[in-house]
Amino acid sequence: MEEIQKNEKQSAFEKAIREYLKQGQQKLESDLAGTREAIKLIADEKTKNFMRTMDHGLDRAEREYLMALIVASMHQSFCYGYGIGKIEGKTNNKVFL
Repeated sequence: MEEIQKNEKQSAFEKAIREYLKQGQQKLESDLAGTREAIKLIADEKTKNFMRTMDHGLDRAEREYLMALIVASMHQSFCYGYGIGKIEGKTNNKVFL
């Protein structure tokens, strides 16, 4: 019986985090144009730092791929941070993943 309650709580948490992840993504796409631009600028700088550190140039396609990877990672991090913040705000409990 305890296992079922635990699964129901986990399922409710998973539903909530998925919903907040979607909200974070929508907010990033619609309301936070400045944040999106900042993420792109950071990704560009990280790509340049990578090339300097590795002492190896990248062609245009490789640079664009690396930047896209960095941007996607930062978008995902933003969405998870947004979702976790919403859950912590609602429950007044810390969320540990």
